[in-house]
Amino acid sequence: MYATRTGVEVAAGRSAEEALAPLARRLRAAVDSGITLGLSPDLGASGDGWATVAELATPPYERLAVLVADAQRRWDAPPHVAAALWWKGVAYWTTLPVAVGWALNRRVPLLTAGTTLVRASELTVTEVAARDLRAASGDDLGEVIGDTLLRGLHAPLIDALHALTRVGRRGLWGSVAEALADPIVSYGHDLLDDPAEAADALLRSIGAPVDGLMEIPGMRRRTCCLWVALPGKDACPSCCVKKECRAGARG
Repeated sequence: MYATRTGVEVAAGRSAEEALAPLARRLRAAVDSGITLGLSPDLGASGDGWATVAELATPPYERLAVLVADAQRRWDAPPHVAAALWWKGVAYWTTLPVAVGWALNRRVPLLTAGTTLVRASELTVTEVAARDLRAASGDDLGEVIGDTLLRGLHAPLIDALHALTRVGRRGLWGSVAEALADPIVSYGHDLLDDPAEAADALLRSIGAPVDGLMEIPGMRRRTCCLWVALPGKDACPSCCVKKECRAGARG
């Protein structure tokens, strides 16, 4: 374990496994209670079909296009809508262990484009895992989460999805903001005195591009994930608006 900046330490290898053991136990308890997760409790990968986020985000985006095309078939959706819905799953499953680890004991996995793996899943649409896992610990982790998870992992894939389908970046970042807040608000009542305030504090500590995209309490995004663009679907509960949302949200 070594220090990277004031108050934050990074661990690798066995030290990272030990640092993240409480998180793994928490995720295992969720699985044992019947919750279906798009990741294993220890974030490990098994089987084949995986691609790193770095591979998916590399032009000409052939592997990413296959996943978006699968989402198109699944939802009978145009490319930019399929990309937004596929991204919502990727954002959630890559962010959930970070949000839960932060709420649990301020120890979070450092997921990057080169170490994070993604593949299609029948149950959860997308499944994620990690290799060469590292962990960060400290009281003030907002900057670290912003540097690694958002700018290091999410931003390249958001840019790739925009280049491939023209889906709007702001809407994709709204899904990240919700993915950071929702696990804390939904599952942090035994860990935090005020989960909503804690989620808001985490978003503020991370800053742009997620700060300001969630109304907390209330868990309302200031963006639309485009679920409402599917035939016969109403806006999801956290959407910026209800029936006023339309499929043309691009840019």
